[in-house]
Amino acid sequence: MKRFLMIGVAGMAGALCRYFVGMGIGVFGGADFPLGTLIVNLSGCFVLGFFTTYLFRLTILNTDLVIAIGTGFLGAYTTFSTFSLETVRLFESGDAILAVTYLGLSFLGGNLLAWLGFTLGERRFVRKREAVKEGDL
Repeated sequence: MKRFLMIGVAGMAGALCRYFVGMGIGVFGGADFPLGTLIVNLSGCFVLGFFTTYLFRLTILNTDLVIAIGTGFLGAYTTFSTFSLETVRLFESGDAILAVTYLGLSFLGGNLLAWLGFTLGERRFVRKREAVKEGDL
């Protein structure tokens, strides 16, 4: 029960963060391109890659909190369904170039940022583990 509650609370926080980031980015972006969703999804890819290889591997977090952050917060923060709907809308409105650009930036950028987060997290984890072995921490 505790795990479900933690996932729900983290999901609510992630959904609110997505909403506020989308609103904040929407002020600067034009109405034609879904920049808010792109930024949310790209940042979520990076954070999940980093947390998976660094924070989640540390023994400082219990399993319930790791699941709440990964599934609850980041699952609600990122949105594949909104991305898909916005892509269809761009195609339906005749903005095929914007739609293809959005698809390309989302898939390539998401995978690149997930890899970057994964790589940085792995390096950070290895350094931390070596520092612990040497007694620096």
